[in-house]
Amino acid sequence: MRTERLDNFTDAAFAFAVTLLVIGGSEAPTNSAMLMAAVAEVPAFAIGFAIIAMFWTAHVRWRGMRGEGDWRSVVLSILLVFLVLIYVQPLRAMARSLSTYLGGAGTPFSGSIPDLFLVYGAGFVAMALTMALLFAEARRNRALDGPTQHALKGEVWIWVILVVTGLVSIALTRIGGIAQFAPMAYATLPISIGLFSWRWYGGRMAAVQAAEE
Repeated sequence: MRTERLDNFTDAAFAFAVTLLVIGGSEAPTNSAMLMAAVAEVPAFAIGFAIIAMFWTAHVRWRGMRGEGDWRSVVLSILLVFLVLIYVQPLRAMARSLSTYLGGAGTPFSGSIPDLFLVYGAGFVAMALTMALLFAEARRNRALDGPTQHALKGEVWIWVILVVTGLVSIALTRIGGIAQFAPMAYATLPISIGLFSWRWYGGRMAAVQAAEE
């Protein structure tokens, strides 16, 4: 399969996932109440859009470093497409729930929050693991230079951090008494990934500067 055709297929799948998050669904507002209800869904849409964009930009970044792939690249990319089209449903529910909790006026999720984050976490872990495997697969290209190999290894570790965070959240949903704290596991990601990136990429830059001196 030609690389550009695979990438176009992947981009189209992510674009379709975003359309499922569009404010107000397929029905255009016909009165003030419907318009206000649609606007109230903006926070939920923004949250879901940001997460979908995170995975899509990671795939674009992977392609830029990987270049032409082989059958492993095709299988993992198609798996990512399959997962995002399933993941978008619990993502919509999670985004609406979080938006309502933060003060949004949208329709809240009326089911069990631990069960919601169990399903959401499973999808998040599956997609993050697929991205980790894509970046790990890209390291098989021995033609890549040292800095690119270093960057790829860093990407693998970042997505492993995402996988572990999702697994922690899933585990919390099954522990009585603290299951409601399962969503908070994801709040640690800016700290954990920020610290890792500072150490990983900052250390690399320091080593390069030291070598130049």
